[in-house]
Amino acid sequence: MSLAVRLARALLRPAARPGPARRGLVTGPPQDPLGPAETAAGFAAMFAVCLGPAAWVLAHLEDYKQRE
Repeated sequence: MSLAVRLARALLRPAARPGPARRGLVTGPPQDPLGPAETAAGFAAMFAVCLGPAAWVLAHLEDYKQRE
């Protein structure tokens, strides 16, 4: 058997025979629903992570325009 065939079989083996499911994996609705404070904290974090760098660049746009 050639090296390429053995490598392909080794790479495809986990997909062909999946192992047991991870413990603690729960499908369905959450056991403890999120409250309004947790939701607000999540939205604030996403806002800061996504829009914070863009706002910083726009606030310092004049600094970027200056040529040295």
